[in-house]
Amino acid sequence: MSLGKRLKEARQKAGYTQKEAAEKLNIGNNNLSNYERDYRDPDTDTLLKLSNLYNVSTDYLLGKDEVSKKNETDLLNKTINEAIQELKDEDTLLFMNDGEFDEETARLVKKALKNGIKFIDELKKKE
Repeated sequence: MSLGKRLKEARQKAGYTQKEAAEKLNIGNNNLSNYERDYRDPDTDTLLKLSNLYNVSTDYLLGKDEVSKKNETDLLNKTINEAIQELKDEDTLLFMNDGEFDEETARLVKKALKNGIKFIDELKKKE
C-alpha cells in the first residue's frame, strides 16, 4: 500500500475529514489531498505530525510496519485482559475475594501491567 493510501486510511480511521486534519496540522487542504493521492510526499516534520494526529507510527505510514499504534494498543489491551483473566483463575492470589477481583483491584492490576509494559518499551528504546 502506498504512503498516500496509508495516510488516507489512517485519517479516516482517526475520524477526521481532510479539512479537519489539514486545519489541525496547519497545512493547506490541497497539500493533504496531494499527499493522499501520492502527488507529493510530506516532509519529515509533516509526516511526524500526521503520525501523531492519526495515532499511528511513521513506520506504519511509510510501509515499514504493518501494525499501526492503534492495533498495538488493541493487542496490548487484549493481552492485559487475558493476563487479568489468568490471574482471576489462580486460587493463590492474596488480594482476591472468593475468586473474584473487585473493580478497584482489577483497575489497579490493569494499570500496573500497562506501566510495566511501557517501562519495558522505554528500556528497549534506550538499547
